[in-house]
Amino acid sequence: MKTTLELGPDVVQRLIPHRRPLLMVDRLEAFEDGAQPTLHAARNISANEPVFDGHFPGLHLWPGVYTIEGLLQASNLLHILWVARQEVKAQGGDPEEVFAALKNLELGYRLHPGYQPELTEKFKALLGADPDPVSRGGLAGAIDVKLTAPVFAGQRLEYRVTLSRVVEQLQRFEVEAAVAGRTVAKGTVTSSRGMLRLPTAPKE
Repeated sequence: MKTTLELGPDVVQRLIPHRRPLLMVDRLEAFEDGAQPTLHAARNISANEPVFDGHFPGLHLWPGVYTIEGLLQASNLLHILWVARQEVKAQGGDPEEVFAALKNLELGYRLHPGYQPELTEKFKALLGADPDPVSRGGLAGAIDVKLTAPVFAGQRLEYRVTLSRVVEQLQRFEVEAAVAGRTVAKGTVTSSRGMLRLPTAPKE
């Protein structure tokens, strides 16, 4: 089942501790539930990015390591959303309540009259104003990502990350980045899971 999210950078920053200029995800597009959950996210690349002052003067070439960092952050976001849904389900709730709370928060950041403060309060533990970098982070142990095409200012990086396997403290993600449907990076990432409790691992 695929759920459209349409969540912007303010919501993203409520979930992970990264901040500009090293926040490499500024939009959550969709979540696919299942044995191997998948997150679709994106990053719009502006010509005003500080990194272009030195990489390279006169050529707005996006560093490949930034593309990989974006894939890592998207993987971390997938992990957080997946765990939150599993936790709500374990407590007898509906996992979709997690997305409802996030979409409601997005309404708040858009100054929409339909925003419900009480719904944000209900999920305050998930939507903490100052995410704990220990509980919201992870440590990449193995990165096997191949860069296949250059990325430039003015383009939109689209991330697709899938949680394919969890073994004790380790989790593996299949990751891919694309621009206008063309793959620019693809591979796998294996990382530790941080301090968030993991439920039963997805099947291979």
